[in-house]
Amino acid sequence: MNSIGAQTAMALGRALLIALLAIAVSAPLGRWLAAQQGRAKLLAWILLLAPFFTPPLLVSYALVKFSMTLIVSAWGHEALYIGVLALKLIPVAVVLRVLLPPPLSAEARHAFRMHAPAGWWPRVRFHLRAAGHGPWITGGLVFLLAFADFELASLWSVKTWTMAVFDAQVGGSALGATLRLAAWPLAVQLGVLAAIALAKRDLPSATHETASRGGAGPWCYLAIAASAVCIVPLVIVAGQAVAGIPSLTENFVLGGELGASVAFALVAAGAATGIATLARKSPALALLLVIPGLLGALIVSLLLLALFQVPLWRAFYDTPLPLGLALILLLLPLALLLGALWLRPTPAAHIARQMGSRRLIWDLDTRPRVIAAGILFCWAYFDFTASSILAPTGFTPVFVRLHNLAHYGQTAVLSAMMLAAFATPIFVLLLTGTAWRLYARGHGR
Repeated sequence: MNSIGAQTAMALGRALLIALLAIAVSAPLGRWLAAQQGRAKLLAWILLLAPFFTPPLLVSYALVKFSMTLIVSAWGHEALYIGVLALKLIPVAVVLRVLLPPPLSAEARHAFRMHAPAGWWPRVRFHLRAAGHGPWITGGLVFLLAFADFELASLWSVKTWTMAVFDAQVGGSALGATLRLAAWPLAVQLGVLAAIALAKRDLPSATHETASRGGAGPWCYLAIAASAVCIVPLVIVAGQAVAGIPSLTENFVLGGELGASVAFALVAAGAATGIATLARKSPALALLLVIPGLLGALIVSLLLLALFQVPLWRAFYDTPLPLGLALILLLLPLALLLGALWLRPTPAAHIARQMGSRRLIWDLDTRPRVIAAGILFCWAYFDFTASSILAPTGFTPVFVRLHNLAHYGQTAVLSAMMLAAFATPIFVLLLTGTAWRLYARGHGR
């Protein structure tokens, strides 16, 4: 108990630091993104989101040797982990700040500066109130994601409560004992969720923030973040995979696992998309559906594992249902976020449907939905934590096997297997997207 308490405290400190960094960076970066136009804006968003959607296993596997050289220095090891995790989660903060701009206009801020009272406290109080609840909601959600991280910490041997709970579960501890071990972390998560819910309830109407053109700084940050978390790890793995590709093609052993990952991801993405579409009509229902997914894959998996061991549900224990349900719950927060960001009805899309223009309908309505569904598919496909706990016998997703093999070190064949696993969803999405576009154009949808 003392061990899990200490590891929970360490995870809490890391999550607080990452949340503060995300709040500080997201506000100016969000205003700068709003000022971009055309291809520059598209490139900026791609660079911003690339770290978040890069699979943690790719990052941890590619940089594991560098991480191990730092393990002799506790501070260096911690700094690497916190830095990479922060770069992965800052995009979430930026998206939320774009969706939750401050309630006070730039004109009102200027008027306050012109007639500000003397003293530092009135100024601090004004700026805290003028920021609205957006920063607090953003910080809370980033805190939850950082606090519940497991996959990035696993291969880097980071001491955190998720590692302790997972090791206890796979090490043979009784499920009840594992859940008791996770009681304090779960209490922290529920407390933060309650604070977020209260902030959202009192959320005032927002105004549009003044766009900021910035300079080279935002581009430098985006380039460094995308390179460190996405491009460099991918280049490292691809370089190692060259020598292992011939051996892998001669004896391809991942067919079953790849098929399982694709099947689970397709079903989960489709179900989460449908549920999110219905939930967007009711804010209370949407908030209720978001809560389980924000607890993290480990807590969700353990709770579902307990659920499917009670007599009423035990018949479904070793079936695809537990893992499928876990993936849907984990996808719902992202599905609702994507819906709020991209799938809001617009006058242009309404006019395009009235005109019956197939090209405009594709560009304004169908393509954003295809992209959102593709993102959900990839997010479910790259899951490891829920799959390792809930996957049924004989239907194990690919990243469970790759994660287990990665603990034995880097090899050319394993790198080739990872490259094949990372390339599979890209090919699936290219084929599906092309077919969907042809269908949409042919049927006027």
